[in-house]
Amino acid sequence: MNIQLGNKIRSLRLAKSMTQEQLAQALGVSAQAISKWESNANMPDIQMLPELAVIFGTSIDELFTMTDDSRMDRIENQLDSIRFLESGVFEQNEQFLKTCIENPRYEARATLLLAQLYNKRAEEYRDMAKPVARKALLLNPSAKEAHNAVFDAENGPFSDWNLNNFANLIDFYKDIVKKHPDDIRNYFWLLKLLIHDHRLEEARMYAEQMRQVDNTYHYEMYMGQICKEDCDLNSAMAWWKKMTEHSPEKWIVWAEYGDVLAKLGKYDEAVFYYKKAMPLRPRPRFIDCEDAVADICLIRKDLEGALQMKEQSLRITMEDWTAEGEVVHQIQREIQSLKDRINSQNQEVR
Repeated sequence: MNIQLGNKIRSLRLAKSMTQEQLAQALGVSAQAISKWESNANMPDIQMLPELAVIFGTSIDELFTMTDDSRMDRIENQLDSIRFLESGVFEQNEQFLKTCIENPRYEARATLLLAQLYNKRAEEYRDMAKPVARKALLLNPSAKEAHNAVFDAENGPFSDWNLNNFANLIDFYKDIVKKHPDDIRNYFWLLKLLIHDHRLEEARMYAEQMRQVDNTYHYEMYMGQICKEDCDLNSAMAWWKKMTEHSPEKWIVWAEYGDVLAKLGKYDEAVFYYKKAMPLRPRPRFIDCEDAVADICLIRKDLEGALQMKEQSLRITMEDWTAEGEVVHQIQREIQSLKDRINSQNQEVR
């Protein structure tokens, strides 16, 4: 981060037509201290920054000279580490990113960050809506609107086809694949959508097209999903077995196998393969497997097992990702919730 606090203080002081003595008097420090700040020989105490910001009529952030790249780095960190962005922070980030989008140098990154910022705000509101919607349903359990509010907040599945198909998004991804036919990841997202919407002939066509680009285990994985959606479970299992034979050294293969078995309700087998994947992961390790096993434990009312997995997730996150902020806090909240439930359960037994 390019920080020249002293230069910024001098610039803001002169813009206010203040002398060093006047600023020193307003802050209760000596004029010599102001001189040292402005020459970058010394820096003001951090506790003085809010008062400086008030005197100059600016924000604390504006006291620091930051490059656009540094500001975007900070926004990325905020998206990962802060659970709820304050309205002022959100609005500042939004306006800054909108300005950056107009600069060709920053357009791509700023546009992505703006989308992520809006998605975070939507997620924040959904998190706030969840307990309120549940309370509304408990207060009025016969109200269809209350059920809808819960499903909206929790992303519950709606049976109405017109509410649950991705025709427009499929067309968008087909165009992406057409424009970038050699990028295998574009096929992943398109295939997920086609399989979800039961457009299986199209899915098979794009799976074959993907295979020409990169003949990896992904082909067997998606062919298995297509067969499953087509109610041909024997063929699906055969494809998934080929997937594990294709790349047995890859942790993600066993994790994906665990996923498909969990979706089939084969929880014992799913846990076996999730745990088979765990030691194969390179560092930094992802915690999908631990989270999946924890979810299975919760379905089975095995709170101790879920707690063990969540504590393992926390250790990995802190060891491999040196993470802090919301990334860690979310797991800590889940751990505490499990401990509270276990304690409550133990008290009921007594």
